[in-house]
Amino acid sequence: MVNELPDANSLLEETDWSHLEHGGGPAALRTPVKLAGLVSGNSGAATIALDHLWNDLLHQGSLYSATPAAALYVAAVLGEPRSRESLTAPHRSELLEWLAETAYAVSVSRERQREAWLDPAVMARNPLFSEVRAIRPILFRGVFPHISDSDKDVAEAALLAAAHLLDAPELASHIGAVAPKVRSVLAVSPKQGYRDAAISRLAAWGEDTTSLKDAAGSMEKEGDSWNRFWNSDRGSLDKPPF
Repeated sequence: MVNELPDANSLLEETDWSHLEHGGGPAALRTPVKLAGLVSGNSGAATIALDHLWNDLLHQGSLYSATPAAALYVAAVLGEPRSRESLTAPHRSELLEWLAETAYAVSVSRERQREAWLDPAVMARNPLFSEVRAIRPILFRGVFPHISDSDKDVAEAALLAAAHLLDAPELASHIGAVAPKVRSVLAVSPKQGYRDAAISRLAAWGEDTTSLKDAAGSMEKEGDSWNRFWNSDRGSLDKPPF
């Protein structure tokens, strides 16, 4: 498999959107036009694209046939210097959060949750899970440069996305480079969802997280203002998406 990032413009133009759908219907009618807003240099158009990504292409963690192509496009935009320069830091942060939730939707831990609600045979027949899992190395290429971003929110969102993408066995060689930042940055984030994800991933990588859990518990007692990423508008990850 070739893991190079595709060209963002070529991907948008050459994808056969007429055969793809999102949560609101056929992708050909809306998706390429809205996604193009990410590189338009227009903040309002970028916001519309982000709303489309969250509300129609990954609603409450649900995957649609247009989701993999959209994820590749987002990664390509983030990976191209000229494209990402047209985005504000908050927009880049939210795109990285979207990729993080896309990666989490096909993770082993999320799969175990769904198997408790659905027949595992149904899960096995869903081609979208294997399709998204197959592109994780490509998505990682778009995410990785941002883990050292000068903007704190962007860097944290990139670490969150990278941590979930590293659920892919074929990316295991990158854990050593990412884990220290997950521990030193993500695990002490003021955002509870980020801390929880960091501790969970570090534990999955075989690291001792006792001190991090103790520190996270203290932060929760003091109050936590984090209510955007895992809030009710995007659905609970502890309840079935229906």
